[in-house]
Amino acid sequence: MTIIMKKYISFFVTTLVLSLGFASCSVETDEPAGGTAVEDMCGHWVVTVDAYDSDGELLAEDPYEMGEWNTLTYNTANNDNNVMWLSDNGGEFWDYTVKVSVDYNAKTFSCNHVYIYTNDGEDQFCNIFDGKIIKNGGTNVNGKPTDAIEYKIEFTDDPGTVYFVHGVRYAGF
Repeated sequence: MTIIMKKYISFFVTTLVLSLGFASCSVETDEPAGGTAVEDMCGHWVVTVDAYDSDGELLAEDPYEMGEWNTLTYNTANNDNNVMWLSDNGGEFWDYTVKVSVDYNAKTFSCNHVYIYTNDGEDQFCNIFDGKIIKNGGTNVNGKPTDAIEYKIEFTDDPGTVYFVHGVRYAGF
């Protein structure tokens, strides 16, 4: 094969590959990307916890001296607007991940005697009540308004103690 023939073949192959490459980049849908069904309730939260007895008496502020820690709320795989996951992010507080019932319009959530998915495999259950997301209900580290979260949780392996978890949406700082 001559050099000229090789030049034409490589030019033809390059043109073919580029034209196929551009043709494969077509738009599949005209639908804009959307959020999840519980989008306004989902997030990464920086929270603290206080302990109360069953009569509502404060036992201790920050009973385990953890200071601030992280909790997560996120949608389920079914993307329903009446349920979401609530997790303490792998055991920072108690090691729980539970599905909670949601009233999306009221931005409230709760669960009653729900199995806790833990890292250690123990069979535990919890009750979550008075859970809510409050639009602009808190202040972030920069002093700007941000969403707040609060809920009460009681564990079957610590009956009679109600933990009040409260905090604000993580600001990234």
